[in-house]
Amino acid sequence: MTEPTQTKPRTRRGIKIALGLSLAINLLILGAIGGAMLNGRPDGPIRDRFDMVRTLGLGPIGRALDREDRNQIIARVGQNREDVRAEREALLAATLDFVTSVERDPFDPEASAAALAMQRDHVRGLQQRGHGALIEQLEQMSPAARAEFAERLRRSIRRHDSDRR
Repeated sequence: MTEPTQTKPRTRRGIKIALGLSLAINLLILGAIGGAMLNGRPDGPIRDRFDMVRTLGLGPIGRALDREDRNQIIARVGQNREDVRAEREALLAATLDFVTSVERDPFDPEASAAALAMQRDHVRGLQQRGHGALIEQLEQMSPAARAEFAERLRRSIRRHDSDRR
């Protein structure tokens, strides 16, 4: 008589796809964090105005702003500089937790997912600060200044899009 073979329950394809997409997004976030870490420690001092713009998740939007508007946004956020520093330090800690979870054997996907979720929350918190300060600055700008900003951003996006092709 043959013994029954044990089979693993099959994971539904949709769950596998969702997990794969989640992993891809999280790796993008991790890459951005790694790049920021290579350019300056997240728990260290913010080196320059563009470092702060990157920290706040403004990216090309921040580069399209003129110097004075960028300075105003940084000044707004700078009023809570210790909160920003604490958020950056928490982001670094979550990144290190993720690294630790990846090194574990056996691999614990739940611990890795939890660390990535913490990273995402801290990135989102920094970005919310940046976006809030940006909206406040846009409210202070004249319609002509907003139009100039929008055109600079549009050119930057077109240039980036044509570079990808």
